[in-house]
Amino acid sequence: MRITLIHPPDGMLPTVPYASMPCLTACLAEHGHEVRVRDVNLELFDALLTRERLEGWYDQAEARVAALSARNELVGDDARELWRLQRLVAIPRGVLAEIEDSLAVMRDLDRFLQPDVFNRAFDVVRSCQRLAFSLSPASFDEPHRGADEVLRDSPGPLPDPPIDEFGPLVRSILADGPELVGLTFPYDSSIFYGLKLMRRLKQVAPQLPIVVGGAGIDSFAYQVAKDPAYFAVFDYAMVGEGEVEFPKLADLLQAGEDPRQGQVNNLRWVAADGTLGSTELVMINDLNAIPAPDFTSMDIEGYLLPDPVGVFQTSRGCYYGKCTFCSEIFRKGFRMRRPDLVVDDMVKIYESTGIRHFQLWDSLAPPKTLKKVAQQIKARGLPFEWMAETKFEKPYLKEEMIATLAEGGCRFLLFGFESASSKVLDLIDKGNDLHDVDTILGHMKTHGIRAGTSWFIGFPGESEREADTTFDFIGARRDRVQFSNYTRTYDIGTDTIVYEDQERFGVEVFETPEGGLDYRYSDGRPHWDRAERDQAFHVRGDFHQVKNHIELHYAKVDVPTALRITGEGRMGPLIRQVAPEHLGEARFQMTDECCVRQFERHPFDATLPVFAVAYHMITGHVFDLDPDGVGLLGLLGAPRSVSELMADSGRSESRVLEMLELAVNRGLVRVICDPSHVRRLPEAELAAEPVPAS
Repeated sequence: MRITLIHPPDGMLPTVPYASMPCLTACLAEHGHEVRVRDVNLELFDALLTRERLEGWYDQAEARVAALSARNELVGDDARELWRLQRLVAIPRGVLAEIEDSLAVMRDLDRFLQPDVFNRAFDVVRSCQRLAFSLSPASFDEPHRGADEVLRDSPGPLPDPPIDEFGPLVRSILADGPELVGLTFPYDSSIFYGLKLMRRLKQVAPQLPIVVGGAGIDSFAYQVAKDPAYFAVFDYAMVGEGEVEFPKLADLLQAGEDPRQGQVNNLRWVAADGTLGSTELVMINDLNAIPAPDFTSMDIEGYLLPDPVGVFQTSRGCYYGKCTFCSEIFRKGFRMRRPDLVVDDMVKIYESTGIRHFQLWDSLAPPKTLKKVAQQIKARGLPFEWMAETKFEKPYLKEEMIATLAEGGCRFLLFGFESASSKVLDLIDKGNDLHDVDTILGHMKTHGIRAGTSWFIGFPGESEREADTTFDFIGARRDRVQFSNYTRTYDIGTDTIVYEDQERFGVEVFETPEGGLDYRYSDGRPHWDRAERDQAFHVRGDFHQVKNHIELHYAKVDVPTALRITGEGRMGPLIRQVAPEHLGEARFQMTDECCVRQFERHPFDATLPVFAVAYHMITGHVFDLDPDGVGLLGLLGAPRSVSELMADSGRSESRVLEMLELAVNRGLVRVICDPSHVRRLPEAELAAEPVPAS
């Protein structure tokens, strides 16, 4: 059977093939099926991100802004459209002229490893991606919850580049002659355009069977596998793991049999009466029986990394399985593949594609597995470099363990750190010991393995100071922590222990107007301002580098060079971190990543004498500027002290500091000061030097 597997646009740069594609390719091929992989995220990226097309769309958006601004009265949808488009054209037009060279940088190792060159290219490519995918009012950045919203046409006065490109893309897919199409929804961000693409496929080829899968199909925001209306654009949804069940489905369809009779597990469909039908949900019993991932049908050289990286899983579930913030799908059902088979997988991938860099993409890789993988790689003399996500565990306290990993090709470990507060770690049931963290990081520095720490704020019971402590704890160890993977404020899932036992955490969970979940304290106490801290930590975090798989490449350079691409390295300290007695000596300057644009008219308040927005090229966030904000940034083209800003602006010290704090938090302004004047909270400095293992 000819099967086409599709990975839809997901809002990320196409730096690596998504892990499920080569895995399913191998499983289907083992059953004798002919598989073609279409990474639509990569294909659309190449098609849309050209200077000519980007500048054409930008000019159309500019013309629309001018037309709306010229109207005597703006209300309702017109005002909202102007507000949205003003934010879009806050991206400087000159950035678009850099797209071809920036894409070339992402594929050229020498320039990729020059921090200033990389930073600019990374920012330019992501800014151009935002433009191409946000010209329409509907994109993967907007919350969509109902099938009627997602599946209907939403024509507007401007082009919708991704949707417009679906016409030739669908013709190309159908030209391959598929008899079955499988599409994965790994993230919420992949669902919107994935559904739009399937709708177009069904319009052109209504008899072509389509099956969807991936973690995103049970997303709270969409609930694709639970809402029968979505099944208008696909025939089957496969929940859970598909490596065993998807080939069974293909076998039955090829034989002309009905797969809804119970022979295929993990399957959902819409019955004749409009209700959902389903079969038993099962997990794979033996991961050792799964074939090695097959990357041969991927356009390996087309991805945006100089050295291709193969991403695949060596386990399912989580061996620890206790964290109260984590979803059930990750906490339960731990199974692992034999380490010798993992290394065999690497060898097969290397021999068939030349890939020698690998990311073991597990929820949490057990230390003993990583040790055995490293030992086999060393014993077999294999040229592999690899990384994994793991936990600060006792085995890593032994320096010989870290030495073994380094000798076996390990170059980076991403740790689930979560918090530097022992109280919060206890609430999470993480099991981290902060003294152990220091020891492990010290051993890794000694043996040349780079570290990353994943963390978040806003867990129930966490205080503002505890959130600041986590930021400062990591900042005090940047000689040992290459990437600070800040993953934003805590996002509650319906299958987490917090949701299931709200009384234990003293919270009540509720649905937000945007369609997500949040919590309030049962005793009525207010939250501290998570939003402002989130802005400050996000622009200084390294989530975008981590999610786009930059780690292994920047593990090749020295630490000071590597830190120049980090958020904290680029944005500098927070104002609260500057010693008060030295604040008068500090200078402030607008960052290179801040782009300010003034407009003739505010969409909602025509009385404002000055209206401007500030676009930040790292985060993509756009901030409204009031007249004071416009004036402040106008003074900061060159470094200024607080006293100079007071004199030049005529504002009081408290007002100047208030504006500076907001601007620094958002990455619009950088604090320039002597590094010795940066102070971290005492709790973060505690045991800053590695503690010898006993």
